[in-house]
Parts: sequence; structure tokens; C-alpha cells
Amino acid sequence: MKKAIRKIGSVLGTVAMVSATMAGAVATSYPAPFVSNGMADVAIVYGADADLSDVVGSATISSNLAAELASQASSSSVTTEGGVTEDEVVLGGVINLTGSKIEATMTDAKIPSLIDQKISWDDGNGADDYDVHEAVLINGDMSVITSLSDEDLEGVALTNNMALEYRYIFDDALNTTGIGGDDADTLYLSLLGKQYEIEAIGASSITVVTSEEVSLAIGESVTVDGKTFTVDDVFDGKAQVNGEIISEGSTKKIDGVQVRVDTVGYHSNAPELSKVIVKVGDDITKVYNDGDEFIGEDEDDPLWTWTISTPTVDGGYIGVSYNVNINDADDSEAGDSIKYVGDSYVLPDNFAEVKLVGTTDVDYESITVEFDTVDLYNESDSASAMEDKEVIVISAATTSSIAVGGEETDKIYIYWASNTSLQGAAAAGGAIETYYRDHDGDFTPTNKARYETQDATLTNAAIATIEVGDTNVDVIMNIASGDASLIFAAGQENVTLNVSGTQISATAGTFEQLGGTLEDADVNDIIIGSTDVSTKEESIMTNYGIIVSEDDSKGVEGNADADKVILSVPDEQVYAIVSVLGMGGSTSSETTELGAVTVTDAEVADVAGKNLVVVGGSAINSVAAELLGGALSESAFTDATGVAAGEFLIESFSRNSKVALLVAGYNAEDTTKAITYLTNNAVDTTVGAKLKGTSATEATVVTA
Repeated sequence: MKKAIRKIGSVLGTVAMVSATMAGAVATSYPAPFVSNGMADVAIVYGADADLSDVVGSATISSNLAAELASQASSSSVTTEGGVTEDEVVLGGVINLTGSKIEATMTDAKIPSLIDQKISWDDGNGADDYDVHEAVLINGDMSVITSLSDEDLEGVALTNNMALEYRYIFDDALNTTGIGGDDADTLYLSLLGKQYEIEAIGASSITVVTSEEVSLAIGESVTVDGKTFTVDDVFDGKAQVNGEIISEGSTKKIDGVQVRVDTVGYHSNAPELSKVIVKVGDDITKVYNDGDEFIGEDEDDPLWTWTISTPTVDGGYIGVSYNVNINDADDSEAGDSIKYVGDSYVLPDNFAEVKLVGTTDVDYESITVEFDTVDLYNESDSASAMEDKEVIVISAATTSSIAVGGEETDKIYIYWASNTSLQGAAAAGGAIETYYRDHDGDFTPTNKARYETQDATLTNAAIATIEVGDTNVDVIMNIASGDASLIFAAGQENVTLNVSGTQISATAGTFEQLGGTLEDADVNDIIIGSTDVSTKEESIMTNYGIIVSEDDSKGVEGNADADKVILSVPDEQVYAIVSVLGMGGSTSSETTELGAVTVTDAEVADVAGKNLVVVGGSAINSVAAELLGGALSESAFTDATGVAAGEFLIESFSRNSKVALLVAGYNAEDTTKAITYLTNNAVDTTVGAKLKGTSATEATVVTA
């Protein structure tokens, strides 16, 4: 898709990407992962016996995150006035799917500000009434897209490919022959909420008075395009404007601008009371044909164009249409063809808008796919181990998210068992064997890779199911012609990983890496649907809402280079929320609040499963001591961290499958400097990232 892209905030944006309320799943810089995508996942931990400054600093971080959360415009409910809202717009699909509250043609039944009335007009042969109504049309490709559609897109966005149109529709055929006649009334039409004087209407054209019309007394002025025009005097049937005499009904160009004396109201007995109606503009009237630029638009590159279709028949109309073709590189530059959360496509004169309000409220869980060498154990004989076997490891953040066979676990191991290394039943062609982590300790040794199932079919073998809330992701292994694919099936597109490692056969083969090259991204390593995303430098979101996430800030390619994939799985399908609003319409949302998130180190068990911001050094914060390997003070702290007096440390650790960000100084004063630096900078929060600072404004990255 060729178009100009504007990037937004943290990873996957506003899905504040995003959003009306997507939970922050993956990001690599502060405030993520603590606040991301309009949701919070954080607890701030300070030492129970810490200096008061640590307590105050923790409150500062809390306030900062609360402000970040509010700025991401997330909402769990939307109220609409003066229009209609659809809160289940499928990502990757058009907004007016069958059954949607947003219909292809919307009238006053959907948008109350649209007219449905009779107008009366005398064409010179007597007044007639005409039934007319307005409509807003979504008559083409107006879709909500994700980064799967455009790799440069961070989040969700609304796209409009010449799909939005306004129509003023004549339910009764208009007799246009009398327009402009001496005996006919002046015809006025209210288009887009603004009254226009019409001088002629054809089957595909309209002549509109485009000049400014004013009533002026002697000595009064009007300014148009920075030029001032003054009525010097008024006479019977004529007026003097800027020294030029202009007869009633005539036009003169003055200072490069057309000036028409439309009507003279001359008072012979009191000339000072005389007035004149003048029309001033570059054009007094202008003829527009179907497809021409709308009034005020660039003639060569209009954003809105006229649509005119035979007003002289029942159902004929006059309207305007959005004119940007997003598939045309030149055309797409005519305007901002992408609208992010909170933005709208707005019809001329603010008559109506189509607004991307946000996305639905979901929580995410990280599912990690990587490769390892482990000992494998069978189902009954704890002494029988196959040592140092190469396996695919799939791990979840919670202990019961993966179902395999009759077991629920947080980690499974997938092994290619040749016909000489089977734990299960004999299989001449080899088999896929699945093992699970026995976190319940039912067997000895505990927490080891315990055999559970075997599949010798090899074609689309059902390995396991990942369950995150209402989302079920089927884990499937397919082996064809010696190539192995690991498939995660949920929603419209599968996420397919090339896990061949070496060629698979009845007697040989291993699952040892992603793609054909160890620690390097190859073509077709990671495929979403039919789209190869292996070398994309950003995270990619599927149309279900699953995010193929970043690793070390390198996007999907960073995952592939590390032979690791992180899938962020929502607890239900993610939908977009879109409103169509008429003039004066609005949407309001209920904003997610951060709430109370600060705890002492003695209370940290109460926030298990949260990302942590750990405030203070290891001598006064037991969680910091856990991260650094001991309750260290002064010289011991310096030896362990490289942080001396006057310095601070900001370092990210993995704790309970979550991020724990240590914010600690050599002393309490230095910790305060670290807090100030954190809350004012996009600090890298990727696990393993480390900063050492010397002031509230200065810090440097520490490399291994």
C-alpha cells in the first residue's frame, strides 16, 4: 500500500494503537511495558524501611505513569451523540460489513443532523414542493488496518480509499429549466449545512454563486482576500464602489477582484439611507462539473470533489466525495490518507466525520518460542532420560495457559523423535513428541521435560492449545518434504514459523533453529497468513490482535536473528471502535485509570504477575537485593554494579516472566536523580538494558 505514514508513540501506538483500550503488551522503552497501548501492567516497589525520598519518588513515578496512561486515550466504553458507533469493526476489514451499525448509506435515522424535508421553489410557473434528504455514504474501501497491511504502521489506523461521500438527494425530480429566469425565485440549496445560491443545474453540472454577498450602506466596506471594497455612493439603479460606477446587475473587476452590484435600494428622499447588495470574489459564479474540485479545494489536487447525477430525475443528487486514491503514490500525497486513534475524516464545513475512536479493551499474555538443548523424561521412568536433546520450547507467562494432552502447563517441549529415539509407540517414519513442564511436581525430578503425547501423522499435527482468556490458539506442527513448520492458528491468519533446523526424516533431523540459518533472519522464517514478515524492523499485529513482538528493539527481524519469537496473545479478539457523527455530534469515553500501584518490598507477593519498577538500592529494598544478588551497600554495591558515589543505575531484569526495572542510586539523593531521569526520557526497558547516570539529565548506556 503506497501512502504517507505518520508514526506514533510507543510500540503499536495508540492500538494510544492503539487504542480505545488495548493492554500494553510489548514495548522496549519507558513508559512501556508498564503503560502501553492504553493499559497499565505495573507495581512500584520501595523498601519498607527506605528513606522518605524513595517513597516520594515512587509516587512521582506513579503520577508520571498515570499521566502517560491518560494521554493514550484509552477507553472501555464509548458514548455517541449525533451519530452511530460500531464497536466490533474487524481489524483488516471494512467498517460497513454486513450487520454493522455503520451502513453503506446513512440518513437521518442514523445521523439526526441530516435533513429529510420538503423545500418549496417557484420556477416562474408557480411554487412547487420537492421532497429532499441528505445521506452520508461509505461506498468503498474504508478499513481499519494493522501493521500487517503496512509494515510502517505502528498500531491500528483508519484508511479511506475514495470511500466517503455526501449527497443531497432529490426524491422528487427538480424542474431546473426555470433556474435564473426573470420570473423564477432565486434557488437556494443547503449543501453540507451551508446555504448556496444556485444559478443553474445540469445533468452533471452546477453553477454556484461563490462570491461573498453583503449588504452595505454608503461608507461601509467589505474585505475579501485582504482587499477592501467601499460603497462610496448609491444612485438610482447604480452604485459607486472604490470609485467605480457599477450598474445594478453588472460586474466590474476592481483590484483584480470581481465586484457585482446585485441589488440597489435607493431612497430618493433620503439618499443616506440607501443600501446596495454587492457580491465580491475571484468569481461571482462558477460552473462545476461532476468530478471537479469542491469549493475551496486545490483545482489540481483536490481532497474533495463534486458528485452530480441528474437532479432532474427522482433520486438524482448533488454531493461531494473524498478523492484520495491510497493506491496511487502521487494521489495519496494530496492529504493525510491515514487516521490514527482519535483522528477523523471530516467532510467540508465540518458537516460530518468518521472517527477512529480506539480499540476494544483486552489484556495480553506473552508466549515465547525458542530453541534449547534439554534432558527429556518419559511418563513413568524418571531414571530414563534422553540427554541433551534439541527441542522447540514454547513458554507462557502463567502456569496453566498451555494445554497438552491431559496436562495444563506453562512450558512445552517439541522434539523430533526418529524411529530410533521414540519414547512413545513405535513409528517407522518417526514422530513428533511433546513434553511438558511438570510444575505440579507429580514426578521426579520435578519441573523437567516430561513426556506427554506423540503424533506420527506429521501432517498438521495438533500439538497443544494456548488458552488466554477467551482466545484459543491451536499449536500445529506440519512436516512436508522434510521441512517443518510450527503453526499458531487463531482468527483470520495463522502465524507460521519455519523450524526445520535440519531436514527431517525417519532416521534423522532436529528442531534446532528458526529457518535455514542459525542466528540470522531468512526469508519465510516468520509468515503471518501469506505475508512474509521475517525481516520487518517493527512489531507486526495480526488482524485478530496477536502481536509478533520486538526483541532488543529490532522488531520481528530481531526475533528471527535471535532464533526466538515472542507472541503477545490477547484474551479476546481485538476490534476497532469507529463512529460516524453528524454536525455537532461527539463521542465520549471512559478513561482507564492507573489506580494505586505502589507497594513496599514486604508486599511484593501481592503484585505477583505484574511488571515492577523497583525503587532504591539493594541495602534497603529486598526486591532490589534479589535482582542484584544480595543486600549490597557502598563499596559492595559499586563492585557489583559499577555505580559509585554520585551515580545511579537504571537496569532491566526478567522476574517471573515479567520486567523488573531497577531504579537505584548509590544513596537516596542519587536515587532521586535516577527517578527524574526515568520520568523524562524514553529509557530502554528491554531486559538486559542498563544505564548509568551522573545527574537528572545525563546518563550513558552500559554495554556488557
